[in-house]
Order: sequence, then C-alpha cells, then structure tokens
Amino acid sequence: MAAPSASATAGCGAQLFNPPVQDASCAMPTGGNNTDIMAACCGSADVVSYYDGYGLYCLAVGQSVADLTSCLYAHGAPYGTDVFCRGNTSATATATDAPLPTSAGASIVVTHSGASSPTQGGSSTSGSSSSTNSPGAAAGLRPEFGSLTTLGLAIGALLFSATAFGAFQL
Repeated sequence: MAAPSASATAGCGAQLFNPPVQDASCAMPTGGNNTDIMAACCGSADVVSYYDGYGLYCLAVGQSVADLTSCLYAHGAPYGTDVFCRGNTSATATATDAPLPTSAGASIVVTHSGASSPTQGGSSTSGSSSSTNSPGAAAGLRPEFGSLTTLGLAIGALLFSATAFGAFQL
C-alpha cells in the first residue's frame, strides 16, 4: 500500500486528511501527477488546493463519491491512503456555489468553468494563497470557535472531573 509522500505530509500532519469542506468530496495529497488525476476525474467541479498547498480536493458534483473514487484510482492514484473521501459512497455534492474556505489557505488550481477542458492555474507548491469565489468550489462548513478548541474543552473537562472527585472524597 502506498502512503502519501513525506513532502506532502511533513508540514501539515493530520490536517491533510481533514479537507476544509463538509460536502461530498474526495481529496489527495499534493504531489506527483495528483493535480492531473484530480482534473481528469472531478467533472464540472474545480480542483481546490487547501492548507497552503498540502492537499487537493474537489466536490462530487454530478457523480457519487464512489464514482469519483473509482475514477481517481483508474487514472493512476495509488491505492492506500492517497485518496480520502467525505460522504457515503452514494453521496453527491450539494453546495456547489459556495465560496472557498479562506481560513484553510484554499485556492483553485484547476477550474472547470464551463470550458470543454480544464484550465490549470497557479502553482500548488507556492507558499502564498488567495481566495476566489467560484462555482463548484466548496465552502468550509466547520464552525470557527476562535480560542475554544477541542484541547481546551478536554483540559476543562479533566479539571472539572478532578475537582468533582476531590469534593466527594472529603
């Protein structure tokens, strides 16, 4: 089984496997010919780079997640952890005109804006990012809580439970 390349996962860690979209979609690490594979399979959906170029995703627009996954493998995506999808196998994307998630450093790298062939733009390895409104791009539907994080909640729950157990031992 092939794993994502070290260069694709070195700086982003587990975030690579958490694309900034909650709709039916598939993603791959950036690298090799993954941009070309995504461009061939994403149909009318744009290919979006996220977390400043560490990963690529596209919505399952006009096709199921299973069809998109099969296409990615048929076009040369390595089996294993290089293709990861969101949604059940029969799911299709619903929010096809949502803005790009700017908090995730997202930018469109291949657009399918009604043209007969996809157009690649930008460099997926550059450190800069830009946001653009585009049909077919996915929005980050994950709420941003600011300073309230999972780690903060876990520490708070631990302190609360320790205090509660201490009070009952008196």
